[in-house]
Amino acid sequence: MNVRAIDFVLLGVSDMERAVRFYRDTLGLRLVGEWPPDWYELDAGGTTIALAKPPPEAPQPPYHSGTSVALAVADAKAALEELRARGVTIVQEVYESPVCFMGLIADPDGNLLWLHQRKDGTAG
Repeated sequence: MNVRAIDFVLLGVSDMERAVRFYRDTLGLRLVGEWPPDWYELDAGGTTIALAKPPPEAPQPPYHSGTSVALAVADAKAALEELRARGVTIVQEVYESPVCFMGLIADPDGNLLWLHQRKDGTAG
């Protein structure tokens, strides 16, 4: 597996409106993407900060663990299978969003890492 860059840092939030106001209005970060009501992205000078809130009916692990990092890879499915073969804990299988493919793994201490593949081929 070859990590190309960090695509984003995900912060799990409990109140999206409050979080967006803080990062946008208080810290002055520019809002660069939004998928209301549960996902917003802000430019932090070369790194994207993603704010995410779990759906109440089915909260996902990455939202409640605080912070997770998305590692850019050329092929998220292949990277996940390579890591599975090495015994890495798979938290979430690769799924497709409108702009990317991503799956979730855990390191030996339980820290969560996204394997992230943008559809446009960019990274970082």
